[in-house]
Amino acid sequence: MQFSIRWRLLALLGVIFYLLTFFALFYLVLFNIVFMSLFIATTLVLSYAGWLMFTGHGGRFRGGLGLAGISAILLIVELVAFAREPGNTRVLAITVIMGLFYSGLFAALRRQYWQERRLQGESQRQSPFKKPVLIINPKSGDGRAVKAGLAAAAEKQGIKVVTTTPGSKIEQLAQAAVDDGADVLGISGGDGSIGAIAQIAISNNLPLVVLPGGTRCHFARDIGLDPNRLVDALAGFYGVERRIDVAKINNRIFLNNASFGIYADMVDQPQYRAHKIQAARNVLQDLLTGKKPAYDLKFTMGKKRYSQAVVVLIGVNRYNTMSLFELGHRQQLDGGVLQINVVPTIDDAMVRQLLRNIGLKQLSNNGANSSLQQVELSSFKINSSNYSIVVGVDGERETYNAPITVTCLPKALRLYVPAEGDRPRPGSIFKLTMLQQMWGAITGRLR
Repeated sequence: MQFSIRWRLLALLGVIFYLLTFFALFYLVLFNIVFMSLFIATTLVLSYAGWLMFTGHGGRFRGGLGLAGISAILLIVELVAFAREPGNTRVLAITVIMGLFYSGLFAALRRQYWQERRLQGESQRQSPFKKPVLIINPKSGDGRAVKAGLAAAAEKQGIKVVTTTPGSKIEQLAQAAVDDGADVLGISGGDGSIGAIAQIAISNNLPLVVLPGGTRCHFARDIGLDPNRLVDALAGFYGVERRIDVAKINNRIFLNNASFGIYADMVDQPQYRAHKIQAARNVLQDLLTGKKPAYDLKFTMGKKRYSQAVVVLIGVNRYNTMSLFELGHRQQLDGGVLQINVVPTIDDAMVRQLLRNIGLKQLSNNGANSSLQQVELSSFKINSSNYSIVVGVDGERETYNAPITVTCLPKALRLYVPAEGDRPRPGSIFKLTMLQQMWGAITGRLR
């Protein structure tokens, strides 16, 4: 890719701001190492206090509240003492200002880079589709597609639009479009809707175009799409094909993850849709107080057999991060594996361990930590003494008869993405790789 002199100068300016921000922050930490250690320790204690309050009632709640009060007071005292140290406020202000300049500049450079990549790709190709169809869920994402004017924009480009209505089955709409001669299916909706349309696309060997029209847009973000630029994602109909993995739970296709245990229990609560936080609190309180035992989930990981677990999270390909309730994000969608994450039990000691570690990789590689187990497999079988198991599949509540088999289907889905091709999910702009990319643009080595 050819970069103009102006673009290279802006990249050079970005490198300068990056280094200035880094050195200012390094200076701040180096000369305030005691303060930084106290900040971290107090913040961890405050987080643990929040956990006690969230999951407790009675004495446990009051204990957490007291601990939170003491931690908050200590944190305020530490911040005041830090601010009174000569030069600290000035250096902190410089760090923030340099960081803001760098963030804005990098965002502009990244946007321009991908626009240029797309223009180059589109200039070399025409849309291969004669009868494209886009299915829109107008309610998804709090009406994201309606607010963006997606239907009108798609029809202007010659794409037939099918809008879901209350009571309609999205799979039937997709199959009807295929029967009518559609040669590509597009979907703007949540991850559950995307999985349903993907199943129809795979069954008919048709490509799929995904638009980030859902609430959280988990899958769409993993392929580099921006929910705030929904109409822009119509470029997928003029894009390039890539083959990605999907997974099958019994006979149902999904794209992100399947969750057993806590999260499945949460989505099974009647109040979950309207009161997610309260549903999570109720489930955690029941587990921690012993009102509810660990879930009856039987499976084998390596040489170890489990008869119960609190969390079993199965991701399609490797996830970089993980929280107690969900997986984070992926950098690769064609690795051909399932990532199995298991939390056998949950208690306060485990939470303290989680707070001391950052990220799933650190947890799983910590020999002293037995709270979280992780393996990568091509298929996974899970059983239960119960006749059926509630599972959270791409955020949707579903019930399956035991036993349940989850299988990875490598490169089973033909996915069309905008003409710039693979666009990784945006990560932290302060990673060293971002500095390397800007330097590559300056020297002309970035492609």
